[in-house]
Amino acid sequence: MNRNLIGLGAVFLLAACGGRSAGEPVPPDSIITGVNYVGASVSDLEQTAELYSSAVDLQPADQSEIADNPVFDILAGRTGISAQTQMMRSINAQVRFMQFANPSAEAQATQQMDVQGPGIAHVCYQVDQKTQAYQKLLAGGAKHIGNKDMVHLNPQNPVYYAYARDFDGLIAEIEHVDIAKLELPTPPKNQYRVRHVSLATPDIDRLVDFYTAFLNQPGPRRVGRWMTVSGEKVDQVSGLPGSELEMAWFQIRNLELEMFQYHSHPTKDLEEPRPVDALGYNMIVFDVSDIDAARNRLVDAGGTIVSEPAPMDGGQIMFGRDPDGNLLGLQAVAKDSVFSSQNFKDNGT
Repeated sequence: MNRNLIGLGAVFLLAACGGRSAGEPVPPDSIITGVNYVGASVSDLEQTAELYSSAVDLQPADQSEIADNPVFDILAGRTGISAQTQMMRSINAQVRFMQFANPSAEAQATQQMDVQGPGIAHVCYQVDQKTQAYQKLLAGGAKHIGNKDMVHLNPQNPVYYAYARDFDGLIAEIEHVDIAKLELPTPPKNQYRVRHVSLATPDIDRLVDFYTAFLNQPGPRRVGRWMTVSGEKVDQVSGLPGSELEMAWFQIRNLELEMFQYHSHPTKDLEEPRPVDALGYNMIVFDVSDIDAARNRLVDAGGTIVSEPAPMDGGQIMFGRDPDGNLLGLQAVAKDSVFSSQNFKDNGT
């Protein structure tokens, strides 16, 4: 199977409107050096791995168990938490799927994530149209959210979009790119990548302010601040009639962080964070060079601490939350660790 992917910057959803221009290089940060993985709680590791391997070419990278781990006991709010995990890797980023033993009653009662959140709403996969990734996702048991057929949002960009929800409720955004129609000096050398992880928020200005400080990255790309993104085609992707939203993006070396706010379908702040063992995306784990400096950065930006640094996965990890309550891991591991974002050649480009 060809595991190449489309280069970052080949195609963007919309032109930037304020902040950094689309495709403009982001200076590297000395403390937050990448994204090690996005975490997700699932009901069946084998079924999940088969679906995402077949549809978007995520490949197994590591199998491990989380057990007798004080950090996860703190995250779950009870002792004796355990989970089998499967790390699945693309060319630039990875997702760690977790199957928890005996999920809590609160976790089992937690509803699936809505398109408009709040929380870690979806992971976006950008692929060559020839891969037919979206069709494979549906054939593997996922259900379309908006139109079943992919939507061509912008006639000037040969990109087609769709949202789909897998059997555990996890939302995947698929971007099919017609490579032959890209106006580039040389065609993209790659077919698959994880484009971004997306946060749905009730207050995008608050979240942008936090990540600007936490990531030391002023001037993110933003659209919709003065005129919201809307239209029939947007509705066809989101499945939400009358969609009106604004968006922002941060580039964290190997992975893009997207955030958006639906003004048409207001999202409330969570009264309590989603349980870590509830089905759905449950964390974003950042690769940090200095865990104490990263901790200070998170607190100074307005985040809160959930757990202090402790051993895990051959390194040190601690957890905090952003102002929306999203769970953020700060992990320091060896560069050759399977968990490290440093493993991706040329940052996945």
